[in-house]
Amino acid sequence: MILFMGFLTIFSTIGFVIGLIYLFFRKTRKKGYWLVPITLIFGIIGFSYMSRPVEGTDDTEEQPVSSTSIEPSSSNIQDESDQSEDESAAHHNVNWSERVQGTTFKIDQVSIVKEALDSGAEGAIAVHFVIDNESKKDISTFPNQGTLLTNTKEQIDASLSLSEDIGGEIMSGAKKEGYVLYPIKKLKDPNEIKSVRIKWDFWPDKDVTTNVKDFDINLTW
Repeated sequence: MILFMGFLTIFSTIGFVIGLIYLFFRKTRKKGYWLVPITLIFGIIGFSYMSRPVEGTDDTEEQPVSSTSIEPSSSNIQDESDQSEDESAAHHNVNWSERVQGTTFKIDQVSIVKEALDSGAEGAIAVHFVIDNESKKDISTFPNQGTLLTNTKEQIDASLSLSEDIGGEIMSGAKKEGYVLYPIKKLKDPNEIKSVRIKWDFWPDKDVTTNVKDFDINLTW
């Protein structure tokens, strides 16, 4: 079991590094968004298991171990793993949607990750958008150029380079989804972010530039 957890820890660490690299390239960025949190979780589990004190094998074989002595140990490992994960990331499922002139906008997840970025930011907020244009006109919208305000009073502009291609022109009948990233300059604990306010622009008809709608929504979890 120790050998297996050792390999799991090594491969998780390698996968985490590769995931971070993927985030800086548009073609592989989507893989990075899934690879980083998954490998982070497995890495935390592996490190938690490998860091346990090793008991002597002779004593373990000679003395029977009751089920009551095993349960607290397993519980402690799980608590340590959960605590480590909570310190580095927080994922929240949300259920916001709005339909405007035949186009449905939806946000179903907000994740806060504490990870140093090249820009000097201490972390990022990732908001998952789904835009379904069922209207008869081509639209224009720019959530990846919007603004976010946290309950900790930090106003953040979306990162166009780190976000997925979710903005711009969306043709009639098209559906797009992806993550918009907002780098956080100061982040001590991902769980300190308990609500956000998000603003972005939307044109129901891309050919009519005066008919603009400003989305201004609040999300709390």
